Amino acid sequence: MTYQLARLSGDSLAVPQLVLNQLQRGDENLIRTALYILSTCSTDPADIAHALRLKSTAAAQRALDFWYGAGLLERAPEAAEPVEVRPPRLTTAEVAAASCTDPQIAALLHECQNLFGGVVTQTDTNILVSLYRSDGIPVDTILLAAAHAASEGHRSGRYVERMVLRWREAGIVTGADAERYLQQLEIRRQREQQVAELLGRANSTFPAAERRIIAGWFEEFGYDTAMIAEAVLYAGEQNSVRYVNGILKSWYGKGWRTVRDVQAAAAVSGSNVQHAAPAAPVSAAGSERIARRKPLKFMVEEE
Repeated sequence: MTYQLARLSGDSLAVPQLVLNQLQRGDENLIRTALYILSTCSTDPADIAHALRLKSTAAAQRALDFWYGAGLLERAPEAAEPVEVRPPRLTTAEVAAASCTDPQIAALLHECQNLFGGVVTQTDTNILVSLYRSDGIPVDTILLAAAHAASEGHRSGRYVERMVLRWREAGIVTGADAERYLQQLEIRRQREQQVAELLGRANSTFPAAERRIIAGWFEEFGYDTAMIAEAVLYAGEQNSVRYVNGILKSWYGKGWRTVRDVQAAAAVSGSNVQHAAPAAPVSAAGSERIARRKPLKFMVEEE
């Protein structure tokens, strides 16, 4: 018995030549996947694996990767990041109307005037009141941001607005949140000054990357100033933040948490200990004198 192609009475499917060219490969799953994609336009590997009863989603993903390389598929455009749509800023008339019924607005503007050391402009007034009324930022949070901005020499509503919105992105919304955050900033500033003294860089500021590294010594490793001073001694002339960071990371990985841990390890290794005054003053009260040691090469892992 012989056959011939029947007259097509239903839906037809156009199959690209590049799919037909793969018939000789004998890979059934590749052809089935291509036909499924052409008929459904679905490129979800989980959907394909379920519909075609493939062994795993990974098998479907391999077929998708193959057809991408063959030219049947192309990369889908990356989904755009959702853009926060802020409510429109209040107009001068809306601010005036709101001030008649909300006494907190007058308190907000009065305190900002004191913080900025002068009359708050109408533009700044609209910005500050909009943060409170439109964005829903508590007044105490706005005032904390204004106080912090003024302490850094910035006295404008736009600067306060940028700061408050950055805080909100970081989950800092209430006045208590902002107060804890500012306290942490002050603690970090004091620690950076201590590290600058140890490195012989008094009154210098660190770039953002080095400030994050220094914060990690205290907050992630849990080290105190004496431990950092010890690492500076081991660093010798290579007393950069990154080199000291390599030493501290190595010590942390070895489980050394105190200066005594380091000294004990140095004694066991038989390193030569030369007692001398610390290389730089240690700001922490009651810090003990630290012995100067020759650096142990196996301890130093510079990044």
